[in-house]
Amino acid sequence: MVMNKVFYKVKFVFNIIKSTKNWASIVFNRFSGKTEFKAKFRNGFEFKINKENWPEFMGFVHLFSLLPNAKLKNNSLNFFYKSKNLEFDFGEYGFGTIVEVFGLDEYKKFFKILNPKDKVVVDVGATLGDSSIYFMLNGAKKVYAFEALPGYARLAEKNIIENGFKDSCELIPMAVGGVSGEININSETKDMFGANYTPPLSGDRVQVMTLKQIVEKFNIEDGYLKIDAEGYEYEIIQNTSREVLRKFSDVFLEYHYGYEDLVQYFKRANFEVSYTKPRYHFMPQYKNAASKTMFVGYIFAKRK
Repeated sequence: MVMNKVFYKVKFVFNIIKSTKNWASIVFNRFSGKTEFKAKFRNGFEFKINKENWPEFMGFVHLFSLLPNAKLKNNSLNFFYKSKNLEFDFGEYGFGTIVEVFGLDEYKKFFKILNPKDKVVVDVGATLGDSSIYFMLNGAKKVYAFEALPGYARLAEKNIIENGFKDSCELIPMAVGGVSGEININSETKDMFGANYTPPLSGDRVQVMTLKQIVEKFNIEDGYLKIDAEGYEYEIIQNTSREVLRKFSDVFLEYHYGYEDLVQYFKRANFEVSYTKPRYHFMPQYKNAASKTMFVGYIFAKRK
């Protein structure tokens, strides 16, 4: 685990070199203890670094090393993907999920195993609508985008509409869980909604659907399932029957606290399974200690 952290620190230095013009002075000033200095990114973006905002700078390095031609303006991110000009309003939540979907190698590689072309996609954890739009741009026939956090859901719907996918992508402001019901969610929270979330005594009442209910409601027979539920993936999958799970030909899932139990569950449901090894995942918007120490990876399950 220590070696894993060292690797990502070295990789971060490499990404500073890749994304900034004045990388040498940034590295020197950081390790010499200078309290304030400026980063000049290769795409023209500039950022004044001080002791308090280093994590924010790390986020910009992550963004521009993966999407070097992206443009930031206020709380929106603009870039080209498959010759389409995309613009995402990320509000106060940051651009981390957008970078994950459109920039990380995992999302580029998994289509070789699990192709959404002509599929009906159930997108659990749609956040800003970024993954749903990604599926549409890669050939999905229809996307049902589930997002529980009200603030995310509003922005996801806006991004889906303004990027031209209103007719083929439906935003559903609900949670997906192991059992149906309702949950209180504070619409003002900036925390990621996941397994470490403590529901407030009052707030927005958000409905929780199970995969069984989703399959029945939308007549899913040969669907494509994506789950990025910040730790809820275990509850969702392990409370879904083999028969319901096999209504999906392909499952793409991000795990947050280990893959072993999920892999075995899919194998018992007669899926071919592969997975990536855990990696440290830095997300500045995570507030609690458990989230900050997540080591995440991906599971690819294909129905036999």
